[in-house]
Order: sequence, then structure tokens, then C-alpha cells
Amino acid sequence: MSMRNRYIFLWVFTLFSCDNFVLKKENKEEILKEEWNKLNQNEVEEPPLFEVCKNKTEEEQKKCFYSTISNHIQNHLANHTFIVKEAINDTVWVPLTITKDNEIVIEDFDIPDIITTQIPDFRNILKQGISTLPQIEAAHIRSTPTSAKYRLPIVINMD
Repeated sequence: MSMRNRYIFLWVFTLFSCDNFVLKKENKEEILKEEWNKLNQNEVEEPPLFEVCKNKTEEEQKKCFYSTISNHIQNHLANHTFIVKEAINDTVWVPLTITKDNEIVIEDFDIPDIITTQIPDFRNILKQGISTLPQIEAAHIRSTPTSAKYRLPIVINMD
């Protein structure tokens, strides 16, 4: 079979720190809202904030936080051309810690074999995209900066 260019359609559905995930939803806005509601609001009183999100209402800040990350990663991956031999429909879960010192730390993560085999540089491309996120301010509990963990689901759909 000849190789041909295929494009990644990336949907960053949501970021959250829960351990239970729902992936079979059709509307990413619905998933985003549902997963944010699952987040234990007692864990952080104020979510991490990017500069562009600071002067917004609390609800808008949450949406802005998610959309800033998802748009950044989506744009970063869209700047790469991937050549694959067979269709890929899988999810990569990337654990991130936003430290109390305003740093985004990428924890170790697994990539499904089908992606590793067909896109060997995918891990590095993804890490580079995350490392170029804009400066972020840590989450807060009782006005004190605190570290917060999130899992970034990236759905790869190439047919």
C-alpha cells in the first residue's frame, strides 16, 4: 500500500484531575462542562489562570483555561504533517502538573503502540507543544498558590 499524507484531527476534549473518564460523547463542549463539574471544587478554589483569562468571570475563567490549552496544542499539532500507513483512532492521556511556582510539568505518559509505530516523533512533538504554552498562574486554595494535577486527553483520528 502506498503511503499518503493523512491529517490529524485533534480534539482536546477537556482537562481534569478525576480518574474516571467518559470518551463516547459527541459534543466536546458538553464533555468539557461535564468533566469540569466532576472536578472536586474543594481541591482548588481558583483554577490555574493564563494571562488572557484573568479579567473574566469565574465561569469564563474555567472555559478560558481549557480553551487556551486545547487551542494551543491543536494549533501546534496542526503545524506538523504526519504520514501514516493505516488509520489511527486512539487517545493519548498526558498528565500535567501546574506547580505552585507557576510551572507546567509534563509527567511520564504512555502512547499507544499504533501511534508510536506510525509517528515515532509524536511524544517529542507533543511535549514541545505543551512546553510552549503561555505563562500560567498557579491554582489557589484560600489565597495560597498550590499545585494542581490535570490529565490532557488528546484524541487522534486519522483515516
